[in-house]
Amino acid sequence: MKYTVEELAKSVEGKVVGDGSVEITETRGLDQAAPQAISFAIGEYCEHVGQSKAGAVIVEAPLADVSIPQIVVHNAKAAFAQILQIFHPPVVFPTGIHETAIIGNNVTLGKNVTVGPYCIIYDNAVIGDNVVLHPYVYVGHNVRIGDDSTLYSGAIVHENCILGKRVILRAKAVIGGEGFGFATEAGKHTHIPQVGNVILEDDVEVGSCSCIDNATMGSTLVRRGTKIDNLVHLGHNVEIGEDCFLIAQVGIAGSTKCGNHVIFAGQTGCTGHITIGDNVTFAGKTGIVGSVSANGTYAGYPHRPHKEWLKLAAYENRLPDMAKTIKRLEKELAALKEELAAK
Repeated sequence: MKYTVEELAKSVEGKVVGDGSVEITETRGLDQAAPQAISFAIGEYCEHVGQSKAGAVIVEAPLADVSIPQIVVHNAKAAFAQILQIFHPPVVFPTGIHETAIIGNNVTLGKNVTVGPYCIIYDNAVIGDNVVLHPYVYVGHNVRIGDDSTLYSGAIVHENCILGKRVILRAKAVIGGEGFGFATEAGKHTHIPQVGNVILEDDVEVGSCSCIDNATMGSTLVRRGTKIDNLVHLGHNVEIGEDCFLIAQVGIAGSTKCGNHVIFAGQTGCTGHITIGDNVTFAGKTGIVGSVSANGTYAGYPHRPHKEWLKLAAYENRLPDMAKTIKRLEKELAALKEELAAK
């Protein structure tokens, strides 16, 4: 495929600065770009555009002293994502039910549904319009899947779970697995039936090998627009608000309630039965041990305000020198005591 810079600018509602007739045939990162490629730059990376070999670049404000054509847009990252789809359109699978798929009783399939090889859809499931089930997907009894959703190979949706519209489950995601509930007596653990379900609202995405447990009773809930990375675990009865980010290897224990626009960076761990307010960011590896009010950035274990954590980290780096100083002062103090005792 070949497009001029002007044509690409129109597709993202951008303004061209420079020669709009330059032809582009591919997309690349700024540091690997070639004369036939388009890239993008935001923040500090804009300083390096002048050294790039790219044929064109997407930016959020015109850059001075840059010879290559620029496409100026409001959000360069989002515009580049649109152009990526132009050069790398998604694979379209044929609609219909593959002959190896197993469909239970009283299953409702919407329009233009794709059910790939070896999928299993159990009784009373309802599948919306334009849903794509890739090979080896499992859909349990009474499951509801909304329009335009996509479930990749090996994804599992257990019985009674509800997926909204445009939900994406990456390969081997598990929705509605048995919640981790036990009663312990005399050192022995007895399983407590987990009879609830999981609800994923519209536009939720769940990464590969992530697991969202069903509720003991009621629902484990992920609200609209939240994006969950690979290898994330949500325990039973967790509630996650709208437009949150849960990044790789995050674990949230049961019954925690989380507000909107919260970011859990990689390997953050969260205790159960707490409440987290809106607009909170947790840095990587944060250990959340109690409820957190809205609007803040936290780091460390146990979690503390980010600026406070930075100060403590700086002190930790100085501990060896501080220990040597304390030992020296102790020796000097002991010597002074001996002198005073001798007098």
